[in-house]
Amino acid sequence: MKTNFFENINEMHVPGNWKMTIHTDEQGQFTVSALFTALHNADNATKAIPPMLLKGTASEMDEGFFEAIAQPVQQTAGLYTNLNAYHKELEKARLASKMEQDKKSRNSPKPAKGNADAEDIEVSETLPNREDKKREYAEAMAKVSELNATCKYGEALAILPKAEDHPEKEAELKKQLAELTKKKEQMAQVLSLFNA
Repeated sequence: MKTNFFENINEMHVPGNWKMTIHTDEQGQFTVSALFTALHNADNATKAIPPMLLKGTASEMDEGFFEAIAQPVQQTAGLYTNLNAYHKELEKARLASKMEQDKKSRNSPKPAKGNADAEDIEVSETLPNREDKKREYAEAMAKVSELNATCKYGEALAILPKAEDHPEKEAELKKQLAELTKKKEQMAQVLSLFNA
């Protein structure tokens, strides 16, 4: 008996690891759980990617298994690639920012002793907090976008910054909250139909 199972996997051109479980029942129905992961994975969030579940008879699986998993596997491989690239760029940005702040602190004039009053000290202490707040907001929104792209709307909602913490971004945050909530509800409806 010859099969082309491994040739079909090879034709996808996505290096990675496959974990498959095949269950058969008394009526001859198959349930296949297939999980694809990339070889080099830089983000723990990808561990939340669920396996693909397919159900059908042996002939249905023979005919449609690879057609059914090809696009999701390509999307998953793309996600891993994008996440790895994102983490590399984020690290570069973090290092560049740290170097820039080090330069500023070395080149900034120091107040003369006896001339510095309490207000000067407060202002210099609040600037990094404002910068930290902006940076944290940007990082959170990047992660929200990433989770939105991978249909993890509940997780995106959980880390979405609060409008009261960022009043200047209130309209954007409310719009994002409404969009993610709507998508989460739609996904729940689709999954309930699929699992019914």
